[in-house]
Amino acid sequence: MGDFIARQSGKKGENSNFTRTRANTTNTPKETRLEVRAHPQQVTHHHSNNTHNRRLQSKDRHDADTTLHELSKGFGALLSRSKQPIFIEEASKLNDRGNLPLHAACSFQASQEVIDALLKAYPGGASQPNNVGNLPIHQAAMWQAPVDTVELLLSRYPEGATVRNQYGSLALHMAASNQATPEAVKFLIEAYPDALHLQNDDGMTPLDLALADESATDTVVALLEGRPPPPELSRRQKADKYLERADALERKMGGMRDVGGRQHRDLREAIQAIRRLADRFPHSLYSAGIDPNELEIALSSNMADEGAHGMTYKGMPTDSEMVILDAVKKRAPSALTTARSRTPTMGIQVNTSMNAGPRDRVEDLLASIIGLDHIKSQVRGLRRSTEIADLRESLIPFSTPQTRLAVATSLLPPALSDDPSRPRSSHMVFVGNPGSGKSALARLLAKAYHELGILRKPKFLEVERMDLVGRTSQQTLAKTVEVLEEARGGILFIDEAYTLGMATARNKADAGIDSINEIIRNIDAAAEGKEDDSFPLIILAGFPQEMQNFLAAQGALRKRFSLQFEFPDYNCEELAQIFIDLCHAKGFDLEDALTVDVLGALLDRETTSEWRAERNGRVCELLLSGARTEVRRRIRNATFEEVDVDPQLINKSDVENVMMAEFK
Repeated sequence: MGDFIARQSGKKGENSNFTRTRANTTNTPKETRLEVRAHPQQVTHHHSNNTHNRRLQSKDRHDADTTLHELSKGFGALLSRSKQPIFIEEASKLNDRGNLPLHAACSFQASQEVIDALLKAYPGGASQPNNVGNLPIHQAAMWQAPVDTVELLLSRYPEGATVRNQYGSLALHMAASNQATPEAVKFLIEAYPDALHLQNDDGMTPLDLALADESATDTVVALLEGRPPPPELSRRQKADKYLERADALERKMGGMRDVGGRQHRDLREAIQAIRRLADRFPHSLYSAGIDPNELEIALSSNMADEGAHGMTYKGMPTDSEMVILDAVKKRAPSALTTARSRTPTMGIQVNTSMNAGPRDRVEDLLASIIGLDHIKSQVRGLRRSTEIADLRESLIPFSTPQTRLAVATSLLPPALSDDPSRPRSSHMVFVGNPGSGKSALARLLAKAYHELGILRKPKFLEVERMDLVGRTSQQTLAKTVEVLEEARGGILFIDEAYTLGMATARNKADAGIDSINEIIRNIDAAAEGKEDDSFPLIILAGFPQEMQNFLAAQGALRKRFSLQFEFPDYNCEELAQIFIDLCHAKGFDLEDALTVDVLGALLDRETTSEWRAERNGRVCELLLSGARTEVRRRIRNATFEEVDVDPQLINKSDVENVMMAEFK
C-alpha cells in the first residue's frame, strides 16, 4: 500500500495517461505561458488535474521567480539583458522550485542562442538539478525543446544523459513519453546508448513509455527499438497518420477523466486505510516503516489548521492526507527487512542493532524473551486494550458532558462502549527457581509498559525484606512507605517476598506482617483514588514452594495479586544458546565445533537436571567465567612454547575442561 501511494503521488513526466498541454511560446502572451513546477508539493497532485494545478500554482507563485526567470520565457528581452553586468549573477539564482533561469528557458523551448547565453553566464547550470532532480536536459526533453538546444546541452554536459531524477527517469525517458522529435531522441540515444534498456522507478523503459503514449511517431518508436527508421511517408499517408494521432489523442483525453478520477479514488482510499490503521491498530504501522507516534503528533498539529480553513481545491489532498503521504514517502526501506542481533541476560536477549527505520520497541522487548509466551500474550493484550481506550477517547473525549455521554456511547461499537477507563496491569507474582530470569524480565516489563503508556516512568526498583522491614512496627511502616514512594510511576520488584511472612527467632510476631498490611492498604487506597495513576506496579517474586506456602497463608494479599506467572527451568539447548550469545556479547568467538547441539549434549552429559534447576541462566555465567580462565591458561602456556594463541577464541576443549572440573 505504501509503495502504491508513493508511486501515485510522486511520479511525473512519463505517465502513459497524462498528456502535457502548453501555450505556444511565440503567439501567446507571456503571462499565459507555463513553466515546469518542480516543488515537492506538486508531486502529490494527480495526473488528470496536472494541467489545472500547474496553471493555478503558476498564478499563485508568480512572485517566486526572479526577473531573469521571467525573461527566460520571452527570449528577446533576455538576450538584451545578457549584455548587462548583473546578468552573470542572475543566471546562477534559483527560484523556490530549485530552477535556474536555464531550466525555465529549456521549459519554454528557448533557442540555441538563449541557451548559449545562459551557459556562458553560468557554465555549471547544465549540471544543476532542481528540487525533483531534473537537469536542464530533462526539462528540454520533457517540453520538446528545439533540437539545437538538446545538442548544445549535451555538448556542454554529456553526462547529463546518464543522470536520473528522483523518479528514476533519464532524459530519454522524458523525451519518449512527451512526443519529442526523432532528432532529439537520436541525440539522447547517441549520448547514452544503454538508456534504451534501462527502466525508471515504475519499471518502464523509454520504449514502454513511447508505446503507452500512443502519440509517438513511428520514427521515434523505431529508434527506441534499435532498428532503422521507416521510409518517408507520402502526403496522403501523413494525413492518415495525423488522423490516427488525433483519434488517439481524443480517446486519451476522454479517458483521462475516468482514469484521473479512479486514481484519485484509489489514492484517497489508501490514505483512509492508513488513517484507520493509525486509529485502531497503530502498532501495525511499524511493519510498514512508519512510526505511529510521530504520525499521531503530526496529525494532531495539523488538525487545528485543517479545522480553521477546512477548504481545499477539488481533488487536492487535505492537510491530514498530506501528513500521511509525507509519512509514507519518508519511511525507511531498511525498516521493512530488519536483521536483529541480540544479547542475552539470564535468558533475556537484548536487541543491540541500530536501524535507520522506526522500531516497535515493545515488540523488540518481547522478541528478546526466550519462551514465556503467556507473559508475551499478557503484554500484547494490554497493548490492544490501551489502543481501544485511546480510540474511544478520540471519539468521545473525557470533556463530553454527562447528559450527552450516554447518547454518544450508544453510537459506539460494543468493543468501545465498555469501561472507559484506561487499562492498567494487575499486580503480579513471579514464581521460579534461581536464575530463571524473574528480575531480568521485570526490568524489561518496566520499559515495555512505559512504552505502552501504562507506567509513567520506565523505573524499576528491586528490594528485599531488609529494605521493607525494621526492628519495630513504626520503622517497618516508615520503610515500606518510603519504598512505595520511591517506586512511584514504575515497577516495584520484591525479591524473595515469602520472607516477609517469616518470623524471626527473636520475635515471633514478626514486623514483616506490618509491611504486608501496609502494602495492602496502599493498594486499596490507590484503587479507590482512580485519579492517581502513579502507584507502582508491584511484582512479588520467589521460589515455587516457598511462594505457594506464603500466599496460602496471606489470603488478603493473594486477592490483590491476581496474576501469577511460572518461570520454567531452561533446558540444555536453551542454556547452550544463551551461552553462545553471552560469549558474543563479551567479545569472544567460538570454535566452529561449538554449536548449540554440541554444547547442549555436553551440558546434558556433565550435569544433572537438579543441578541445572538450582542455577538455570547462571550456568552460562559460570561456564563463561571458567572458559575465560582456560583461555588465560592457554595464553600463559603459549608464551613458553612460542605458539600463537587467539585470546578471544574459546575452544571446545576449554568448555569440556570447565564442565568436567566444576560442573556436576
